[in-house]
Amino acid sequence: MGERKGVNKYYPPDFDPAKHGSLNKYRNSHPLRERARKLSQGILIIRFEMPYNIWCDGCQNHIGMGVRYNAEKKKVGNYYTTPIFRFRMKCHLCPN
Repeated sequence: MGERKGVNKYYPPDFDPAKHGSLNKYRNSHPLRERARKLSQGILIIRFEMPYNIWCDGCQNHIGMGVRYNAEKKKVGNYYTTPIFRFRMKCHLCPN
C-alpha cells in the first residue's frame, strides 16, 4: 500500500517541469504539508509519545507513559555539538 502512495501522482496539463521544478512548487505547498505551518518560527509539528510518566502543571493530573500527542518541536540550544530541543504539547485533560 505504501508503494501506491509514491507511484501515483497527478500532473495537471499546465504543469511544466522546466518552469515549476516540482509539484510542490507548482502547488505552493511544502512537502511536510500541515506539519510545516510554523517552520518559519523554527517549530516543526511532530507526533510525540511520552517516554515516562509525568504530571500536568495546570490540572495536576497524571499522564502515563506511552500517551501520544501532536507536539511542537523547537531547537533551544546546544550542549557542545548536541542539539537541545523543547517539546510543547497541550494536555488532553484540561485547557493547558
